[in-house]
Amino acid sequence: MPALSPDEEELILGAQECFKDEARGAGLSREDGKDAVRRSLARAAEARGLWLERSQQECLGEIASMHIQGFAFMDRLLDDPEIEEISVIGPKKQVHVYLRKKGWMGVNACFDDERAICDMVNRMSRSIGRRITLQNPRLDAMLPDGSRLHASLPPVSAGEITIRRFRESPLSPREICANGTLSPDAMALLSVLMQSDVSLIIAGNTASGKTTTLNALFSFVPHNERVLITEETPEISIPHEHQVRLVANREMGISLKDLVYDSLRMRPDRMVVGEVRNREEAEALFDVLLAGQARGSYATFHAQSADEALSRLRSFGIRQDDLKSIDCIIVQRRMLGYDPDARTGSETRRVVEIMEVDGGMQAYRDGGKADAGPLLERVAGSFGLSKREMDAELRMRRELIMKSGPGHAEFFRQVQGKLFGSAG
Repeated sequence: MPALSPDEEELILGAQECFKDEARGAGLSREDGKDAVRRSLARAAEARGLWLERSQQECLGEIASMHIQGFAFMDRLLDDPEIEEISVIGPKKQVHVYLRKKGWMGVNACFDDERAICDMVNRMSRSIGRRITLQNPRLDAMLPDGSRLHASLPPVSAGEITIRRFRESPLSPREICANGTLSPDAMALLSVLMQSDVSLIIAGNTASGKTTTLNALFSFVPHNERVLITEETPEISIPHEHQVRLVANREMGISLKDLVYDSLRMRPDRMVVGEVRNREEAEALFDVLLAGQARGSYATFHAQSADEALSRLRSFGIRQDDLKSIDCIIVQRRMLGYDPDARTGSETRRVVEIMEVDGGMQAYRDGGKADAGPLLERVAGSFGLSKREMDAELRMRRELIMKSGPGHAEFFRQVQGKLFGSAG
């Protein structure tokens, strides 16, 4: 995006004032709004005795529309499908982005002062009725496109915005296997756990893809089941039509634990308790598990291993006996790889443990041995299958996973048809 001269900046500010007059109460669509911005720009130029060439009209019209209707230069970043994360680290400091397969890079844009950062955060969060202020200098929110926004102002930070981007279409289990995150054998194993009444936690480090994997695993939950999702920041994206989403709101005093108590009256078949990060949220998760109001319950959690996950839960006050209500812990890690020949590093995301919780720790290390552990025996019993029949079922599912359609929607349709006799 080209730098603007002082005269061009003043012209865009004039167009913004003209636009306010034209658009007041009009409820313009995005496209009609762009036309209104162009007219406002022409009026502002005429008022200043300026004549704009056609190329100037197009360039300034686009920039004015981004500033008046959108999120300024952030629009360009939010529209780029290769960008996973956007980071504003303070006034007059270069904005950084995280590109898939390339890592962090700087862009030629910044915010002039903390007021501009504050205004941008409030513009982005306007649609959900949230605001950041000097009196309330922290904010977590979800943007209209599903991206996750975290922002803070002084004295918490110099003025920071972090936007976590999510794919428009979730990854399918086949794509997760193709990326090397899970082996087809391990995915087949998890497919039978998800279909049964097993409750599990996906643990891992930050940005390891825990939610992405959980979304994909829901492809193996029958499409007609009722799924209740409780979250503080909406991230779960599943294809089931009968889903109810409850979102906590700190400003209104509605906690995740409050929503869990509400769920006791809502008869879910499956229950998801968003991301568990503290003692209260851990208590909410175990209230769900111990109450047994759902066929299976699920959560994501920050931990580097299954042992560490259990240790952290104990530090949150969860009793050892209550930990047995978790059937399985999946550990997914974001790891740095290094090519010594090319002298370059790259990130990989892999499931490194699939561990059964049964008093102590037993079961499947990286890759998932489908013939081990009492949990799989329990699932086979609930399916009415012998060990030989379960082995055959897992082989069939492995083949189905590798041969199903590439996209999430097509994968879901084919798997639901094959496993449950329904196209979903």
